[in-house]
Amino acid sequence: MDSHEQIIHPAGVEHITALIVEDEIGAINTLRHMLIEYCPQVQVLGAAITIKEAVKAAVALRPQVVFLDIEMPPLGTGFDFLNNCPEINFGVIFTTAYSQSAIKAINAVQPWAYLVKPFSVQELKDAVAVAMEKVIQSHQSATQVAGQQGLVLHDHRKGTIVLYAAEILFCKAAGSFTEFYVIRNNKTEKITSSGGLGDFEEKLPSALFCRTHHSYLVNLAYINRMERTGRNGVIHLAHTDWRVGVSVLKMDYFMERLEVYHRLNAMPRGPE
Repeated sequence: MDSHEQIIHPAGVEHITALIVEDEIGAINTLRHMLIEYCPQVQVLGAAITIKEAVKAAVALRPQVVFLDIEMPPLGTGFDFLNNCPEINFGVIFTTAYSQSAIKAINAVQPWAYLVKPFSVQELKDAVAVAMEKVIQSHQSATQVAGQQGLVLHDHRKGTIVLYAAEILFCKAAGSFTEFYVIRNNKTEKITSSGGLGDFEEKLPSALFCRTHHSYLVNLAYINRMERTGRNGVIHLAHTDWRVGVSVLKMDYFMERLEVYHRLNAMPRGPE
């Protein structure tokens, strides 16, 4: 392989982010050290010992999973934390010394896992494995939904066309028009529609599309590899010989987006 060529291999989720909510510093430190030693795939973003701090941390840090103590006297309970969160966009792994809380917790929240203190290393690993699987499923579902989003385009030669995001390989700016390079029925074609590239960038799902250049918007699912050409780059796309440029100004942003996309989406690339 050429020394300037980078192959991108799809992969599953490698890391998940977490917030620890416990009312005792000792419990926080114990769990943090167990995760560091036995579950390195978990990145602990922060910890909180009060309901108020926990809500602020969840909003600011946006963790994928919260290790949540249930009984936090006299400050409240883990349920108070959940009730005060403006949005619950994370999974919950309950940690508690009170096993009798289990039924209430499961019925109220449907947690990803439930750990009764003192829990073993294996129990922690099992809980983290469940969380990893849940995060994978969530991102795959989001990607599938994004691919089903559509656009109604008006091509001066082909008329009105309904185009789905999953069919688009990339978009290219062409003055006051945008060229859509698509794959439909196992064939590639170009569709030209009025409207600037920026307008269509706002309409297409950001989970799938990345601006790599002032003239290009690329579907991350179709990228085979990226070849550096000096400070710039060239993207090689699946199913076609078309190439897409990466500008020096967009290079770091593009590489970060591509790596994150393939960490979170172990899915086939488009139509076969």
